[in-house]
Parts: sequence; structure tokens; C-alpha cells
Amino acid sequence: MDDDMLLNRLTEVKGIGVWSVHMFMLFSLHRPDVLPVGDLGVRKGVQSLYRLKDLPQALEMEQICEKWKPYRSVGSWYMWRLMEAKALANKAAKKT
Repeated sequence: MDDDMLLNRLTEVKGIGVWSVHMFMLFSLHRPDVLPVGDLGVRKGVQSLYRLKDLPQALEMEQICEKWKPYRSVGSWYMWRLMEAKALANKAAKKT
């Protein structure tokens, strides 16, 4: 089943939204080209990496991350790690 069909079928189930389906495709199905445009960590990572003034919305995320295809899942993982590293650096800076 392709990604769009899977997304449409699973979001028909009450309580399952787009973010949940994206996480399922990333971590359970190990799909290589998933961009969770609604994930705050990925959005903040893209904002930080590309030095955007505002948090990118879904359409802007799609446009910016187009160049990551066909490995947007890997790019998303790196955005999470970027935000995790920034948080650790901020925490360490506050200790000193």
C-alpha cells in the first residue's frame, strides 16, 4: 500500500491522525521517505537549520524538505537530534 493510501485508510479510524500515521510509517514500517510536517520537533529543527524567523507550516515544510527526497525520514531524524543537541547544550551552558 502506498503512503497516501495508508494515510487515508488509517485516518478514517477515530482517534488516529496524520501525525500518528507518520510515526507508524517511520518507526513501525521503516519507510524511508516520510516527512512528519506536523511534528513540533521536526518543525523546530527545520526552523533552526534554515534560520527561519517563524516556525514553518506544513506547505513550507514540504517545499523546504523537497530536496531531502527520497530520504526525508532520515532528515526528520536529524532534526530531532539537532533539537536534542541544542537542548543539551543549553542545559550545560546554564550549569556553568
